[in-house]
Amino acid sequence: MQVLAAALLPSAAIQSASAPDFGIIVVGIASDDEIIAAGVPLSSGPWGTDYITVSHALSVRSRYGLARDGYARTEAKPVAACSAQFHSIDVLILRVGEHTNTPTVDWGDPTLLGLGDELVIFPRREFHPKPVAVKFVNLDLREWTKSEPGVWSVEFRHVMVGDGLSKPGFSGSPWVRDGKVYGLHKGAVRPRERNKWFPVAETATNVFQCLKLIHYEELVPKQ
Repeated sequence: MQVLAAALLPSAAIQSASAPDFGIIVVGIASDDEIIAAGVPLSSGPWGTDYITVSHALSVRSRYGLARDGYARTEAKPVAACSAQFHSIDVLILRVGEHTNTPTVDWGDPTLLGLGDELVIFPRREFHPKPVAVKFVNLDLREWTKSEPGVWSVEFRHVMVGDGLSKPGFSGSPWVRDGKVYGLHKGAVRPRERNKWFPVAETATNVFQCLKLIHYEELVPKQ
C-alpha cells in the first residue's frame, strides 16, 4: 500500500516539519467545539489527510472538528473505526480535505521495547503544557496483570502498559521514542486496592491490525 508504506519510512519532510518534538504533528479532536482527544496524521496526499485517534465512545456517525497549529479549525469527516466490542481495538480515523500533503508519522515496533525504556507522551497543550515521560512496562495489560496482585479493571485488554502520568484528555496522544510513534494513549488503569495509576496505549501493532480489518487501503483516495 503506497500511502501506508510512506508512513512507515523516515521522511525528510517529517524531520523538517515545523511541528515541535521530533516533527510529530499532534492535532486536537473536537466535539461540540470542545477538544476531547488528540490524534496524529496517518496518511496524506493531494486529497487531504487522514488523522488517527482512539475511538472510546466516539462514533463514525458523529461530527467532529479538528484543531491543528497554524490552521483554522475545520470539520473532520469520520472515515472508519475499530471498536473494543467488535475488534478489541479502539481506533477512529478522521479525514480533512483541506490539509493536503501532510508529513505522516513514522511508526515503531512495540515488540522491540524493553522494560524501563523511556517514551514521551505528547498531549495537546489544552490538557498539559509539556511532553510527559513514561516508562515501558509491558506490551499486554491482560498478560501483565496475571502476575500483578489486586483486582484490575477489565475495561482495557490487549494494550501497552507504562509507568508515568496520565490525565483526562490525553487520549489519542502519541507515545514517542526516537521520533517514532509506538502507541496512542488510551487512558489509565489501577487495581481497586491501590491509588497508583498506570497509563495504557493502543500499540502501533493494534493500529495496523485495525487498518487491515477495515480494509483501510481501499478507503484511501487514489492518486
